[in-house]
Amino acid sequence: MDRSQFLGCIVGLAVGDALGYPAEFRSRAQLLREVGPQGITGFLRLKDPRFSRPFMTGPDHPPGTFTDDTQMTLAVAEALLSHGRAGRDALMQEMGRRFVEWHRSPDNNRAPGATCGRGCENLEQGVPWREAGVANSKGCGSAMRVAPLGLFYEDLDEVESVARDSSLPTHGHPSALESSAAAALLVALALRGEPPARMYEEVMRRCGGRSPDFDACFSRVPEVLNRPPEEVLTKAVLGEGWVAEEAVASALYCFWRHPDDYRAAVLEAVNTDGDSDSLATIAGSISGARLGLGAIPSEWARGVERSAYLHEVGTRLAAARGL
Repeated sequence: MDRSQFLGCIVGLAVGDALGYPAEFRSRAQLLREVGPQGITGFLRLKDPRFSRPFMTGPDHPPGTFTDDTQMTLAVAEALLSHGRAGRDALMQEMGRRFVEWHRSPDNNRAPGATCGRGCENLEQGVPWREAGVANSKGCGSAMRVAPLGLFYEDLDEVESVARDSSLPTHGHPSALESSAAAALLVALALRGEPPARMYEEVMRRCGGRSPDFDACFSRVPEVLNRPPEEVLTKAVLGEGWVAEEAVASALYCFWRHPDDYRAAVLEAVNTDGDSDSLATIAGSISGARLGLGAIPSEWARGVERSAYLHEVGTRLAAARGL
């Protein structure tokens, strides 16, 4: 484990997010038809002139812009860096404060999830963090943001427990909690250099048996690894990633197929029918944590939005672990 892996995780998730942003809400077939036979292979502006419907609402954004996935991840990271050793309640209150700050920011104009918004509004009104989330929501909004937890805490029990709690301010469904725990654990295990099969076994040991939805989706991952993404990352198999268990299982599928190739893993997540930016955010966090900053193409690491700040956050998280 070295500092490069911490930078690789934070930069890697933001790069995946930025690559996937223009692809969100577009089908794989459309991407291949309108962008080229390989689909998206680099940063595009949100409203690239080659795209036909659906037309994205709101402002255009330049190539390399990341979404609410990275914005909320950075809120989690800053809360950890300031209150990660201050006790669970203090940490979660600080995390909630930063979520509300993000929710009210003018930069929150990148197709944020409705459930995250409702949770933030509840937090702003003084609802306790354990009760603020939408009880029956299992959207991927809480799983997409937990990567810093896998970097900050050394003990896997703590990673797992804090990740579940971090879902509660916005998403309360059991599958959202288990998927958040799984996504954070995958980062922590990648940081340790565990092979993908071992990572999967550990996640299932810790998260399995708590949510039927989570179990049903994750149980399919090993058996579909040899099938192509155009078959697997669909409603018929692992899903399109709009809900938590589908997003994390699909990201794991992409990483597991390309454990030593950041670019291949992330682009496989980007060029899908579903929630491309969230899939690529989660896959990028796992791959970056395993392979380090050097595995990310330098033009992506430099060209992603707020690159210097992302490097700084990764450095500070590494320092929190004594690196």
